[in-house]
Parts: sequence; C-alpha cells; structure tokens
Amino acid sequence: MALLNISLITRTILSLLDTRLPRYQEWPSGATLIASPAPPDLVTGDHALSFYLYHIREDPHTKSQDWQVDDAVPLRYLPMGITLNYVLCPRSSATGIDDRTYNDQLLMGLALKTLHDYPVIDDSTTVETAGSPRLVMPPALRGRGNRLRILLRPTPVEEASTYWQAGTQAARLAAYYEVSAALIEPDEPRVRRNRVLSVGVHTFLRGLPVIDRTSNRVSFTLPEESAPRELEFSPAEVPFGGIFEIAGSELKGDFTRLLINHRDFVDPVEADASWNLTSNGSLLTATARPQAGSQAILPGLYGVTVRTTVRRTLPDASRRDFDSDSNEFPLAIVPPILDVQFSAGVGIIRVDGFDPSAINGAELMLFIGSDRMERVTGSPGPGQFLASPPDRISFRLPPGVLPGSWIPLRLIVRSSESAPLWVLAP
Repeated sequence: MALLNISLITRTILSLLDTRLPRYQEWPSGATLIASPAPPDLVTGDHALSFYLYHIREDPHTKSQDWQVDDAVPLRYLPMGITLNYVLCPRSSATGIDDRTYNDQLLMGLALKTLHDYPVIDDSTTVETAGSPRLVMPPALRGRGNRLRILLRPTPVEEASTYWQAGTQAARLAAYYEVSAALIEPDEPRVRRNRVLSVGVHTFLRGLPVIDRTSNRVSFTLPEESAPRELEFSPAEVPFGGIFEIAGSELKGDFTRLLINHRDFVDPVEADASWNLTSNGSLLTATARPQAGSQAILPGLYGVTVRTTVRRTLPDASRRDFDSDSNEFPLAIVPPILDVQFSAGVGIIRVDGFDPSAINGAELMLFIGSDRMERVTGSPGPGQFLASPPDRISFRLPPGVLPGSWIPLRLIVRSSESAPLWVLAP
C-alpha cells in the first residue's frame, strides 16, 4: 500500500473502536464513547479513550528491498516503509474516583477485544452497526491495496512505566500497539523500462490439460519502410479482434471452455461464443473480444485457463461430467490504436473497444519516445494528453521533438502496452 496522509490510518482504527465498542452487551446504556487521537492528558469524558500516535520508525524489511529505477536519484521513487507506534489509554473524567477507574478498565477490556478480533483491516473489513454493516476503511484508502496489520506489543512493565515517567505523570493503564507496514507514497518514475516476458515450466500428471504457452503474431511497419514486418509474441499480446493461440496438451474434451481471470474479478469469467474457440487437443485458438458474457474486458494483463469436461456414463446408465482445469497462463489484451492524426498541432489517437476516459489515473499512460506525457483534464499543452469519451486521446508533442521526425508512440493501459507504432511529427 502507499499513502501520504498518515492520519487516515489513525482515523481507520478510531472508526473501528468508535463503532464496535458501543455494540458490546457490557456497554452502559446511554453512555457516550469519546474515542480521540489526542494525547491521553487532553482527552476527557465519562467514557473517553485515547489512541495516540507517539512514535514512527522506518521498517527495516522494506528499507532493505532493491527497488530498480532508471534515475540518478532513486530514493524518490522508493516507497518508504514505516511502522506506527500507538498508545491506547482510557481517560475517564467521571466524578467519582472509583467510577473513573472502573470506566477505564471497562473501556480497556472492550478495546483490547476489538483490536484482537480485527488484526488486519483492508478494503472489505466491515463492522456491525444498528443498521447495515459499515466499511471500516475510509474511501481515501480503499482500492489501493492497503492492509493495516495491528499488533499488540508485549511491552514489559519496566519499559511501559518509562513512557509516563518522562514527565511528571504517574503511570496509567495503557496498551501499546504497532501498525505496520505502511508505505509513504513515492514519486512516479518518468521513464519506463523495456518489457521482460518469461515463460514458466510446469509439470502435471498425464491426462490433465496443460498450457505450455500463449502466442500471437503482430504486424507493423517500421518508419520509411513500405513492407510490413511480423513478430510472434509469447506470452500473447493481442488486441480486440486479434487471434491468439494456446499451445499445450489435453486441451480438448467433450466440452472445452476458456476461463479469463483478472485481479479485479471476483471469479474467472468464461469466454462466450463470440471468442470463436477451436481446439484440436494440442492447439486452441480464440479471438479476443471486449466482452466475455456480461463482463467487460478492458486492456490489461490477464490469466487464462482451459477447462475441459469429459462426460462419462455410469453403471446405472446416468451421465456425469468431470471437469479438469489447466494451469493459468498470462495473456495481455493490448489497447488497439485505430489511427493517429494531427490537426493544428494536436494529435488525435483513436482507440477501439474501450473508453480511455474511464481508465483511472496512472492506469492510462502515454509515452512519446521515452517521455511520459502528463494526463490533464483540460486542453493539453506540450507534453500533455487528454482522454475523452468515447474513444479519443488528444495530445501535444513534448518540447524538443523535431518536425518531420519519426517518433515511437506507446499507449499503456493497466500495464498492457499497445503494438509497435511510429508517428511522423508535423
């Protein structure tokens, strides 16, 4: 995960405590919980609780990782892993001294139970309320792979007392927590490395479907050449409408289906009839489409699995289907570029099969040469581009591009790069 606003982590945990504690049967009827991020001495209320961030340290595990970037100063592109240290301290200000003490101990017990029951908080973590379940994580943290791990530190009595003896205060009832490992959001690299594609080797029992490779052929024309060239890509990098092949063994049964998986899918989806599946057992061919049933297929990196079904007749004359799934193998659906035209200094890219304006943030990138263009929401200036519905991307060339020169244009959508293409600078 990556973030810049550390207070979102504190807000998340306080939201959990504030929502969950009053739901316990032991909670006093009519009592109001005050859960605060302030230091313990500044929190007041009959049932008040402080969850105070008092120390931050850099996580040694993430610090030691090798993050490769093409830049003379790589640290700005390196996520900074941090561990947050909190003190959980009840601070009742009830009138009676005994009531104050009992309230503190009740709050501590319920808070310890809650943080024990929710050791990991992610996008899907919910807590019961009087109505429907409520998501714990605030919207600003969701959808970015954030996972908060909450750990109660086994702090010795002697060490705990030093926290309070730093000033003139007496030791108080408290628990000490670590939340790790948060990543401070890095700068985005402005240069992208060349792609490296690898093929895995898998061993399976005889009779199961096995995928050895996916591949397709891509035709393109180099600048100032009239005859097109053709390359084979493996794993396959296919646009919508393009044909790709899956090679392996046992890829045909009484029924053969192609399953498509993506990190955004709850479950793999089945390619429908429009994908034109054909198989002879060792080679399966299909045509990529922007839909698989009701599921939209956007450009991006996918995994494909071949599911074969064998139908057998049982001794009682009934029939039963036996499914076998192959290993999953990578398949890239690349953004199809129909054409690129220039008018009055503005380049217009026309794409096919998806709306570029619906692609979020850095999941849509445009490179002219080795320069990454900046995405904007208004008219683009030099070195900028604008995605517009339903199928247009307008841009202005970056400074320094010579008129009449051929420059490579690369459109990257959700980590999948378009086929080789050069444009002539006007």
